[in-house]
Amino acid sequence: MTDRPGSDELEPGLLDRYLAGECSEHEEAVVRRHLMARPDVARALAAMLRQLDGEATRPAAPNASASWEVLRRRMHAPEPVAQPSRAAPRAASITPRHPFTLLPARRVSRWQRAATIAGVAVLGTAGIYAARRRSDLPAPTPRAEESFVTANRERAELRLSDGTRVHLAPGSRLRVAGDFGETKRDVHLDGQGYFQVEHDARRPFTVHAGNAIARDLGTEFAVRSYGEDEAVQVVVRKGAVVLSGVGRLGAGDVGRIGASGVASLTHGVRVDSLLGWLDGRLVFRDAPLSQVLAELRRWHDVDVQLADSSLATLPFTGVLTDDSFRSSIDLVAATLGLRVRRTGRRVSLERIGGLTPSPDPSAAPQPR
Repeated sequence: MTDRPGSDELEPGLLDRYLAGECSEHEEAVVRRHLMARPDVARALAAMLRQLDGEATRPAAPNASASWEVLRRRMHAPEPVAQPSRAAPRAASITPRHPFTLLPARRVSRWQRAATIAGVAVLGTAGIYAARRRSDLPAPTPRAEESFVTANRERAELRLSDGTRVHLAPGSRLRVAGDFGETKRDVHLDGQGYFQVEHDARRPFTVHAGNAIARDLGTEFAVRSYGEDEAVQVVVRKGAVVLSGVGRLGAGDVGRIGASGVASLTHGVRVDSLLGWLDGRLVFRDAPLSQVLAELRRWHDVDVQLADSSLATLPFTGVLTDDSFRSSIDLVAATLGLRVRRTGRRVSLERIGGLTPSPDPSAAPQPR
């Protein structure tokens, strides 16, 4: 005869040991059976633990002692008689535990872990956790790939589950493989990111960007791969990186792989100018105006039109900041002898008689 779910009696202190992760396998099974048999108790437990972990909005800190006492009484209360005329309670929607945390970082505590387990019990899938110990049950569903996106004007810092820190520039997307951290650490980048990686030879950290693959050797490095860029660029600040088609890059090296696969490597670069975006500084050196405006669009979410398409190749050298779009576009215009015309939210650049230099027809955008 099989045991009726929830027939085991909880001894005093068992719930505390369960939440603290100090239960034996048998004791964990006892608690799970109670939660499976009493979905109302499981929901109450999940809600209370979310409050304790700061996940629910609350006007004042909960009284933990009183809450535990109420919960214990509910756990030992007689099981309510089912009402045929009422529909079964709907399962609460529980967000799966995420392996990565968006900064500001907040560690997954024992309370949140227990809340997730309680939520899974409500959904009737507690067997997933038991499957980790019993080979006769199906394996857990593989994690899906996760994406982190920054829109124009947004920057983000991301802490991956292995401790790696990632800084994302505006208009970027980082996709993290579902099996990240198991046997390898693979991410896919569209845009611009800076990686501070703890080296692990057993689980190499690899960035896939465009047609390039960059693998760390214990380092801090940046990767740029926007759709309109002519090449994928890797800049190494510390340590070393292996870049496909290029080889090993050390501190101060910049490697590029063009869309056609042509690779280049430059040694001894003062990389601070290439990494100024981490501090909100955009450094340009003979950059075509079209490229400068594309950067301003990402950093300020303002689209600037050119009254004359030939102006796109005018070379600009200077440092812009993310503080003020108006000051940035005025500086660009003053440097190139252009007039800024503002009509409502529309901004355009146009020539000023003989002040505007003639574009070089042979000039072409240079890879960054």
